[in-house]
Amino acid sequence: MKLMRNPRFTSLVKWVSNFFVQIPFNHPISPTQNPRSFATQRTAQVSSLKRTRNGIRITPSIRKMAEEAMLDYFYSTRSLQYMVAESMSKNSPLFIGNLLKKVNFVGASDISQCITRHLRFHPVNEFEPFLESSGLKPTEYTHLVPSDELFLNKLLLENHHVLCYSGVDPKRIGKIFEEAREVFGYETGVLASKIKAYEDLGFSRLFLSKLIACSPRILIGATNVQLPKVMEKLKALGFDSDWVMKHLSEEASYDWSSVYRTLSFLRDLFVDEDELRGLIREHPRLIFEDSGEWTLILAGFQTKLGSSRSEFCSLFQRFPQVQVERCVMNLRSCFLFLKEIEMEDDEIRRVFGSHSWWLGSCRLKKTSSLLINLKAYKSRVCEVVKENPEEIKKWTMGSKVEPLPDTEGYMDSKAMKTQFLLDLGYKENSEEMERALKSFRGRGSELRERFNVLVSLGFNEKDVKDMVKASPNILTQACDVLETKVNYLVNELGYPHSTLVAFPSCLKFTLQRMKLRFEMFSWLRARGKANPKLAVSTLVASSDKDFVKYFVNRHPDGLKHFEDLKNQLL
Repeated sequence: MKLMRNPRFTSLVKWVSNFFVQIPFNHPISPTQNPRSFATQRTAQVSSLKRTRNGIRITPSIRKMAEEAMLDYFYSTRSLQYMVAESMSKNSPLFIGNLLKKVNFVGASDISQCITRHLRFHPVNEFEPFLESSGLKPTEYTHLVPSDELFLNKLLLENHHVLCYSGVDPKRIGKIFEEAREVFGYETGVLASKIKAYEDLGFSRLFLSKLIACSPRILIGATNVQLPKVMEKLKALGFDSDWVMKHLSEEASYDWSSVYRTLSFLRDLFVDEDELRGLIREHPRLIFEDSGEWTLILAGFQTKLGSSRSEFCSLFQRFPQVQVERCVMNLRSCFLFLKEIEMEDDEIRRVFGSHSWWLGSCRLKKTSSLLINLKAYKSRVCEVVKENPEEIKKWTMGSKVEPLPDTEGYMDSKAMKTQFLLDLGYKENSEEMERALKSFRGRGSELRERFNVLVSLGFNEKDVKDMVKASPNILTQACDVLETKVNYLVNELGYPHSTLVAFPSCLKFTLQRMKLRFEMFSWLRARGKANPKLAVSTLVASSDKDFVKYFVNRHPDGLKHFEDLKNQLL
């Protein structure tokens, strides 16, 4: 007859059996201890490892034990330099987190032992903790980890030591590995000799360590020749290495050839060293932001718009407190806006010639959105901008755009312009007056100011009236632009004022065009290939194609000299 077993008794037997399998027979038992406390003790020990859906929760104490285990493995087992082993173990939190997910733990007390055992039987790719401890994120170093190597090689460790000895922050070495990996393959002594070459140029160890972190590629190939040239130019302007170091960002990378080109451009633009020194001190980003590339792009943009030298200087002297890239993008946005409202090219040049310095800080809303908010057609908005370009300031991102006021809101400006035209001799309410109101762009106060500038430059008032009536566009230019053009024609070239009175339209052409034409004319005249009495209107007003055809080609070397002049002026 089979005996029926009590289910409770069966489960108790299994529990006792399992318990004694887990606990040694020599385990001390206190005579006063409640046997039930054994299960409680074991549960408490295991529960010290709090588990989550992704594995154990890494507490500071667990992380410290893991770091110690890694340090012991890298230093004692792998025989890496202590500094490298310590950095790899303490500055690789993501690597440690992934490692802990792969190791099976029973209790908190055996973490170090489990990690050590795991590392011995499952060698890790040492490049991962090395690159993470050197300042790179997994997304930045994944493609840098070699697929055919697990262990850090001798040359890599030697060159890493040289960089650290030279003062480079170990947490910045990852950037050097990313941008100039060849450095870590140099034979013994090569990297040290390259660094010594820069020290021989007079660079301090502190400055050089910052340069290497910012521009790792200076360690590749021969000594960078542009870098000392940049420092020489800056030193001549009164800027020492401490100033340069202050404005270099270790998050950026620098192309010293581009910095040198930008610095040379600004040096050629500003004749006065004090002005250039003040500009660089106030806006160091002009030469350091993206190695000056955006400054050169800005110069190219303004050149295509026909900006004169004085307009260039004015733009940089009043440069907005924004990044150069943002300034260029804002100017581009403004240019596209003016094209979209169908403004004429000459008007666009006028707007940028006088207002680029603040347009660069204006981030405009989309044209379609502006037209809706302004409740106006393109033609009306275009007229508003022509009358007063500073209205654009009200249409930037983040501002509330109000509908344009009724036409009566511009009556004051129109009244001032009307009075100005009456003073020029136009008859009130005549068709001639209506045509003149459309021809004269700008506010009445601006027209009067520019008129007075021409008078102050030696023209009598009657002549100026005749000039602006014959060519109203000459008053669409800023006062300093007008002054520069008149001084060039009268004081530098020696033309009498009467020449400009007879042909005032010459003032509407850019100064660059004038210089190119007159210098080419002077070259041809010296070789007997041009009539000395050639009219200014013929020289300046003819198209580029006709000028080359009828003047430049008169001499066999004319076209080459003309191109050389273009490059020189640009």
